[in-house]
Amino acid sequence: MPTITINTKDMLAQASVPVPAGKLPEILSSLKCELECEADGEITVDVNSDRPDLFSSEGIARAIRYYLSGSKPYEPKRYIGAPLRLTVDPSTKSIRPLIVCAAIRGIPLTSEATKQLMQLQEKLHNTYASNRKKASIGVYDLNKVSPGFTYAALPPDEISFVPLDCTEKMSGRQILDATPKGKDYASILAGKDLYPLLMDSKKRVLSMPPIINSEETRVTEATKDIFIDVTGLDEKAIDTCLNLMATSILERGGALQAVDVCYQDRTVTTPRMDRRTQRLTHASVKSVSGLDMSIDDIGRLLNRMGFQSSSASLQGAIDVEVPPFRVDILHEIDLVEDVIIAYGLNRMGPDVPKVMTFGKLLPSTRLLKRVRDLMVGSSFQEIATYVLSNREVMEDKSLLPRRSLVEIVKPISSEYTVLRDSLLPKLLQFLGCNTHISYPQRIFEYGHVVRMIEGRPINVPHLAAAMSDHKISFEQIQAVAAALFKNLSKEVKFAPHSEPVFIEGRAAKVLVEGFAVGTIGEINPQALVNFGINCPVAAFECDMSKFAS
Repeated sequence: MPTITINTKDMLAQASVPVPAGKLPEILSSLKCELECEADGEITVDVNSDRPDLFSSEGIARAIRYYLSGSKPYEPKRYIGAPLRLTVDPSTKSIRPLIVCAAIRGIPLTSEATKQLMQLQEKLHNTYASNRKKASIGVYDLNKVSPGFTYAALPPDEISFVPLDCTEKMSGRQILDATPKGKDYASILAGKDLYPLLMDSKKRVLSMPPIINSEETRVTEATKDIFIDVTGLDEKAIDTCLNLMATSILERGGALQAVDVCYQDRTVTTPRMDRRTQRLTHASVKSVSGLDMSIDDIGRLLNRMGFQSSSASLQGAIDVEVPPFRVDILHEIDLVEDVIIAYGLNRMGPDVPKVMTFGKLLPSTRLLKRVRDLMVGSSFQEIATYVLSNREVMEDKSLLPRRSLVEIVKPISSEYTVLRDSLLPKLLQFLGCNTHISYPQRIFEYGHVVRMIEGRPINVPHLAAAMSDHKISFEQIQAVAAALFKNLSKEVKFAPHSEPVFIEGRAAKVLVEGFAVGTIGEINPQALVNFGINCPVAAFECDMSKFAS
């Protein structure tokens, strides 16, 4: 959950409605926020990540105002004048091809307003924009530049400007090497021959997206007109970020000026604050919430959450107009949630089941808890690794044979192309990443692997454990496995086994009540070298599905 800090007095002034004494924490909770602390006139609030419109003081003030006094149709004040113009050079097509912009005129900024603007920008970067990969936001003092903007890509050594918080001009390459933001986000431009650049009509640099702005265009309390750009790879992401930035800033006043973004083949006028309509039926509200209320009552509750509604052509339904900053509304169930929030969760009484029931843990959960207790009691530390992996880890490094694994159709990374069908390679990978930690190392994981059974991928619970030290033996890990199954009241035996991942003659099958459930042994030194492990390792892995009964 993103955490934001806001000035209480400033927020309440923006809300412009009286908040009953002592009711602020309750109201924030109703709006999917949690008040963490209050000190020196400021409050720290945890906000649900699905509500980016609440990542600033302006957004929370707006939500409080709607919640307490209802909302009007959302229509931002428009600037009287022609749109600004931005030309997109074809050189950006293979680097960072998309850009949207907006200008806000006559905005009265204060120190708190500036702080909230920067906070909103960073929270969006860290969440919705995927650390600037999907989208990156730039905010500039419009009066310090000359409109008639160009978005192009240049060789890094031809770029020269003073980055934000610096005093000397740098090239694009120097910015990545020497500035904190450059170091943090250099990977986004890694391997690129050209770097994106936003310039005005006089070739004055505004920013080098997605890395850093120019010091010359810094926004201060003296700023009256603001220019915003959002560049990225995903059209929906950049439109959403621009809408969130613009609608939040406009809460403090000012007028919205559009920008014509001119590509080679088309011109797009931004921001695109499209009016979306979502249909909500009375039956959906009743079936999910249990509340039997009229359509008019539902409309009044939605009005407290910032929506406008009108009668639908379908009887027993309403058409709900979603404002551009409510990016979390994807389905009518999201509107049902807001109806419940406006009605009041504390007003909804418990519904007693019509059939007497007694809750109890599932057999699989009882087994999981028991195994965890036994392994922790044996001085093992539990880890949790990703179900996603790749064939290099699952087969090549671990010396396991080529086999049928569940593959990802369109993987976004070469690190995650298949689903694991064994825990042992993931434990070895974990040990290889933690050679700097003191020995002995004793780890285990109880989790699902995915096996192809009769042509279908099936989740199967597995347990794997590994011991690593300067001296380790088969007998040590065998004692752990034997003690585990004895405490589970299972008869365990071991039979000779040969497998490339283990040292020949130092491995066995694990037989529980006559069934082969897993393997155990000392890990092959070549596998240790492949994973970068410096000490011997002994491990076992067992299929636990037969014991969850």
